[in-house]
Amino acid sequence: MARIDDSFVEEVRRRTDIVDVISEYVQLRRSGRSFIGLCPFHNERTPSFSVSADRQMYYCFGCGAGGTVIRFLMDIEGLAFQDAIVRLAERANLSVPFTVPEQESKGSSRIQRMKEAHELASKLFNYILMNTDAGVQALSYVKRRGFSGQTIVDFRLGYAPDHPTTLVSFLSRRGFEPTLLVEAGLAVQIGDKVVDRFRDRVIIPIFDAQGAVIAFGGRVLQPDKKPKYLNSPETPLFKKGQVLFQYHRARREIRKSQTAVLLEGYMDVMSAWQAGLHNCVASLGTSFSEEHALLLKRSAERLVIAYDGDDAGRKAARRALEVAEPVGLDVRVLLFPAGVDPDEFVQAHGAEAFVRYVEAGARSPVEFLIEEARARANLSTSVGRTDFIREALHILASRGTPIEQEAAVKRLANEFEVSVSTLMEELALISKQVSKERRVKRRSEPLPRTPVRVVNGAVRAGERILQGLFTDPQAFHTLMERGVDELATEEQTALLALFYSFRAEHPDGDAAAFIDQLDDPQLRGYASSLLIDAMPEFHADVLEDYLRTIRLHQLQAQLLMYAKQSDEARRQGDESTAEALGAQVEACKSAIAQLKSPHSV
Repeated sequence: MARIDDSFVEEVRRRTDIVDVISEYVQLRRSGRSFIGLCPFHNERTPSFSVSADRQMYYCFGCGAGGTVIRFLMDIEGLAFQDAIVRLAERANLSVPFTVPEQESKGSSRIQRMKEAHELASKLFNYILMNTDAGVQALSYVKRRGFSGQTIVDFRLGYAPDHPTTLVSFLSRRGFEPTLLVEAGLAVQIGDKVVDRFRDRVIIPIFDAQGAVIAFGGRVLQPDKKPKYLNSPETPLFKKGQVLFQYHRARREIRKSQTAVLLEGYMDVMSAWQAGLHNCVASLGTSFSEEHALLLKRSAERLVIAYDGDDAGRKAARRALEVAEPVGLDVRVLLFPAGVDPDEFVQAHGAEAFVRYVEAGARSPVEFLIEEARARANLSTSVGRTDFIREALHILASRGTPIEQEAAVKRLANEFEVSVSTLMEELALISKQVSKERRVKRRSEPLPRTPVRVVNGAVRAGERILQGLFTDPQAFHTLMERGVDELATEEQTALLALFYSFRAEHPDGDAAAFIDQLDDPQLRGYASSLLIDAMPEFHADVLEDYLRTIRLHQLQAQLLMYAKQSDEARRQGDESTAEALGAQVEACKSAIAQLKSPHSV
C-alpha cells in the first residue's frame, strides 16, 4: 500500500477550507463563530449540523457524525482515505506525491474504473454525434428539437450507433473487462456475448453532484421504437432515487435564487437551460423521492414542481408535493397546458415566455389541490357540489394559512352562492376534526431517537481534559507523566488511550490527524464534538481541578461497589469478607474527604 506522507496530508488540510467544501453539499448560514445547516447524513427539519471554520471541523448534534474535511468527503462520496486526499489535493492545485497501486483497494479501484469507463463512453458518443457520418441523423434530430450547438456542448450529448459492440469493443481495447462493463450498466450479457446497452439512441450523460459521468439516458430516433427513453440500470455508481439530472450545474443557481424547479425529463431541463432558466433539475426514471427532496433542501428553501398538465403529470405533481413538504421545502406547483410539456412550450412560445410562465404561474399547494378536487368533482349535481365544497374546506383546514382560508372561502361563497359565515362554521368544525386526527397520529408515532449524552460534573471534567489533551502540548505531557489512564466514561478512556498511542507513533500529530484515523464512528463523532465546542482557558491549576473531579468520581463509584459487596457478604454470613470490604469502604471515604479538603493538592 502506498503511504501518504503526514506532511502532505497536513498541507492538504491547510490549503482546504472546510466551509467551502461542505457548502458544495449543504446550505450553510453563519451562526456566531460557526456555520449551521441541515445534516446531509440524516433526515432533519431543524439544522443541527455545525461547521467550525476556526477548528476546521464539523459535527452533527442530531446524529453524531463528525470529523475533518477529509472524513466529510469520505462519507459523503463513499471514498477511501487516499481517494479523498487526491480529490482535495486536486481541488487545491497540489501535485499528489504518490501513486495509488492499481489493486490497493479492489472496491475503490473498481468504482473508479467504472467512472473512467463512463467518461470514455461519453467522449466516444459525443465524437460519433459531432464528427462522423453515423451521427448525422441523430445530430439533425437534436437540432430539429431546437437545441443549439452550445447546448449540445453544455450537456455533452452523443449518439450510440446501431451496432451491437461499438462501445464494448472501444472500451475492451482500453483494458476494461466485459464483466465490469455489465456491472457498470454500459453493456448487457446475452448468452455468451456481451453487447452494448445503448444502440441507435441520442445519448444524454447523467452526472453525479461533482460532475462525473455515472450513467446515461438514451432517446430513440424512430417514433415506433420502444422504449422511448432508456436509462442506465441501478449500479454501484448510479442510484436513481439519489440523483437529479443537471443538479451538479444547477446547484449554484439554486443556492443563489433559493429556488429549485423540478421538471419531468432531460429534454425539459435542457430546453429550460437553453432558455436561461438555470435552476432546473429532473428525477431520472423514477418518482421524486425523499432523498431527492433532502438533496434540494440543502440548497434551496422553495421548490417549484413544473410538470405536464395531463392526468399523469398532475398525479406525479401531487406525489412530489407530498414528498417535498415534509422535509420543509416551501412548495409551489406549476402545470403546463394539458398535452404540452416544457420542452414543447419553449418551442411553441419561445424562451422568454417560458421563463415568465415559470416565474409567474406557480400555485400554492392549497390552490393546486383545490383545483385537483374541482377537476374530479361532478359540479352538475347538488351532491357533487356539496362534496367538492367539503373537500375544499378539508384542504384549507389541513394546509391553509388563515389568509388562504379567508380568501378561498370568499371565492367558494361567491361561486356556489353560500354565505361566508356558513362556510366558516363548517371550516371550524373540520379544523377541529383535523386537529384531533393529528393529535391521535402524533401519540401513535414513536418519538424520534437522537443521541443523548448524560453530562455530570465528572463527565464534563473528562471532556475538558480531552480538550486539553487534543490541543495543549503541556496538558498531554502532564497527563502522560501523571500516568492518567482512566476518565469518567468508557468513551473518554478509549479516546485517551487511542490518543496516547497515536502520539507515540506520530509525535507531531495534531487532533485533526488523530480524528481522521479513528475507525469507530461514535468515537470520531465524540472527539469532533469536543473540538467544535467552545474551548475554556487551560492551565495547570485547571487541569488539577479536573483530575481531582475525575478521582472523586472514581472513588465514589468504588465506595458504592464495596458497600454493596460488603452488604451482600453479610447476608450470606461471610463476616471476614464483609469486614475486609468494609475496610475498603472506609479507605474510600477517607480518600474522598482528603480530596474535598481545601488544602488537598
